[in-house]
Amino acid sequence: MTSKDLQAPALAGLSVKGGRARYTIESDDWQPMMIGDTPLAGFSWIPVAEEDGAWSSYWMRIGAGARSPSHRHESIELLMILEGIFTDDDGTDFVPGETVTYQAGTTHSSFSRDGCVVLVVTREASTIA
Repeated sequence: MTSKDLQAPALAGLSVKGGRARYTIESDDWQPMMIGDTPLAGFSWIPVAEEDGAWSSYWMRIGAGARSPSHRHESIELLMILEGIFTDDDGTDFVPGETVTYQAGTTHSSFSRDGCVVLVVTREASTIA
């Protein structure tokens, strides 16, 4: 969602008042997630906001047992774990309240044994490695 999209709420969990947008996760808002043209089985997302190409943010949900393909971060990416356990391909677990950043150029895959929801903030989309 761009700053101009704040005029017309399209998400069930979005309310807008003046220049302030408030979002509450609603089950109807989850959309299938992709990296480029590759669908990510067990992954879904909800776009939250973006600042005209400077950054974007979205909620990402990983279903129980889902694993991403190896992918490359084209810009720095910050994740904050809201619920569940997010696990990196080296076996490191991240729990609710923790943040993890991936530097531009890093390559990895991630998964969740029991499912998780994370907030993602980045500038550019990842690409399949």
